[in-house]
Amino acid sequence: MKLAQTIVSYQNIARPFPDRVALLAKSQEAARKAIPNRARADARMAEFTLGLEALRTAQGNYPRVMHTPRDMTAALLQTHLAAKAAEENKLESFILKGIARVLEFLDVRFSQEDWLGWMLSFFTWVEGLTPAPRPPADETAQPIPNNFNLALLGDWGTGLYGAVPCAQSIANDPDGYHMVLHMGDVYYSGLPEEVKERFLGFWPKPAGAIGRSLNGNHDMYTGGHGYFESMLPTLGQKTSYFALQNDYWTLVGLDTAYEERFGGQEGMLDDEQVSWLGRILRAAGDRKAVLFSHHQPFTLLDTNGGGNLLQALNEFLDAGKIFAWYWGHEHRCILYEPHPKFAFHGRCIG
Repeated sequence: MKLAQTIVSYQNIARPFPDRVALLAKSQEAARKAIPNRARADARMAEFTLGLEALRTAQGNYPRVMHTPRDMTAALLQTHLAAKAAEENKLESFILKGIARVLEFLDVRFSQEDWLGWMLSFFTWVEGLTPAPRPPADETAQPIPNNFNLALLGDWGTGLYGAVPCAQSIANDPDGYHMVLHMGDVYYSGLPEEVKERFLGFWPKPAGAIGRSLNGNHDMYTGGHGYFESMLPTLGQKTSYFALQNDYWTLVGLDTAYEERFGGQEGMLDDEQVSWLGRILRAAGDRKAVLFSHHQPFTLLDTNGGGNLLQALNEFLDAGKIFAWYWGHEHRCILYEPHPKFAFHGRCIG
């Protein structure tokens, strides 16, 4: 599983070049060869430059740690370079000693001569990305037992570091689980091969538990094909939003990434999904409703506040329909006090 071990950092990219100017010049040459429209090529190159800077900033002083900056082009570039290096056998192993085990990783190693061809294929690829279709959700909530154990994983699709111990902990829990729910994001950009190697290869499968995954921004960077066409069929999940219900609770998974298409840090909810949620909540009666989404409805620690999700669901929040809301995306573990206006309990488990 080479892909699951591969780290792509700014250091990997910059190493073959004498300076950043030479790197950008060679990249621009590729963009203009791959994209006939000069203005379009230069726009892509501007995105590339910003993405490269996001990678440099994210790396900091730790180039041999997996970094996933919130930048679509950066994530796509990491995906592409990992794939090309594996294809052409341009990977070099290195060892990191953890607290409990020794871990082997792979570095991308290439020359300046490789770069033009790799970037030609990169710009051609990103120009052709299209979103996968999203099937509609069931109109009724799936019944679940009144005693229901739920395991949650957030931003888990790395195949590295804590991902494996988390999966093993869930799989080995003596109490068992009825469902394992992932809150979204397979890195670097949700390619089908990444879904296979970084997600499905490590997915915990407690006896009798159903698996579900929400849609995240990284899953949509390549159009969501890995998510909709590989992950969901394997999990036995119909689409990216769903509802489950027992006598006391209604659990609702939302898709806040699809309408953002190729990026987006706050999340969006389309009218079709909001209308569907209204029908689910009306049918729920007096049951307490818990929402799950990849993106945050609000945050105290990030520049992307997420207020648009609150606005989209204002009708239900004002009516006191939502008891709790769990989300990921921020790569933090935070327990919030009840919302000052809507009173729901907020939990970030990214």
